[in-house]
Amino acid sequence: MNTRQTKLVAIVLIVLLATLFSITLSKKQGDTSAGGLLFPDLRAQINDITEVSVIKAGESLTVTNDSGQWVLVERENYPVDTGKLRQLLLTLANATKLEQKTSNPEMYERLGVEDTAANSTGSEIRINGPDSETSLILGNLAQRKYRYARIPGQTESWLIDQNPNLPGGIGGWLLPEILDIDASRVQSVTITHSDGETIYMEKEDSEASSFDVPAIPTGRELTYAGIVNSIAGVLSKLTLQDVAKPAEAEADGGSARTVFKTFDGLEITIDSSRRDDVTWISVSANQGEMDSEEASKINKRLGGWEYLVQNHEGDQLRRRWDDILKAEE
Repeated sequence: MNTRQTKLVAIVLIVLLATLFSITLSKKQGDTSAGGLLFPDLRAQINDITEVSVIKAGESLTVTNDSGQWVLVERENYPVDTGKLRQLLLTLANATKLEQKTSNPEMYERLGVEDTAANSTGSEIRINGPDSETSLILGNLAQRKYRYARIPGQTESWLIDQNPNLPGGIGGWLLPEILDIDASRVQSVTITHSDGETIYMEKEDSEASSFDVPAIPTGRELTYAGIVNSIAGVLSKLTLQDVAKPAEAEADGGSARTVFKTFDGLEITIDSSRRDDVTWISVSANQGEMDSEEASKINKRLGGWEYLVQNHEGDQLRRRWDDILKAEE
């Protein structure tokens, strides 16, 4: 082998060794190429996670594990929808890097992956456990089913093959159900307003198609038979929009008390008030002198809270005679 050939072989060996070293170093530092998981260790850590925070447009919320129950710190530890939380974590754990995108900070804003600030569009998700900390800036939707993303502190941004579903606002994180009592159980409803106006409706038996409304004001009649049936249906799948501790603010739309009695003796009392054009309610339950496990569970879960409900549900709880009777001629 001549000198020229020897030099050529040496150069080839150097290139091969450099390539091998580069591959080994890459493996030690983690896969930074497309095709790998965004967070390779997250799935194994899911059951050990203790806190998840989301920061968007300068505002943040924190979900934390409080003695085995996931709660929202910003709502005085009200329970959250654990199904939504777990789905978010699993989606992130399964996220694969499809394509590396810009590493130029000046271009981050186009993808929504700039550092979170008051005017940023992306959402930063922080996932913490006893021995782990994972962060991600979730950017704009791409190709209708993917998202842009960037790990804070890293320059590379990525197109990932998942579209993590972040609940809308604080209310979207909360455990939504307030009550779910079928209308067929309801025997009577009494609505009493703070000015004394009272509406009473009842059924003789659960098979009746409509409620009777005795004591209709003289000369008036119902708009149509069954108009009050929707009032009894409010307790079926009644859900919250937000929660708060009882407010001391005076209701600007007056207060009302709506009492539902069921054929099996359960009594649900809902106190409602209108504040800033929305309806807040509080709920209590009893079953007379009977020991009711159902009533006890309702009071334990809902006592000490006020719930923001949808306007159409609030309207049903606060019906007046003029809402259910034909106009006076």
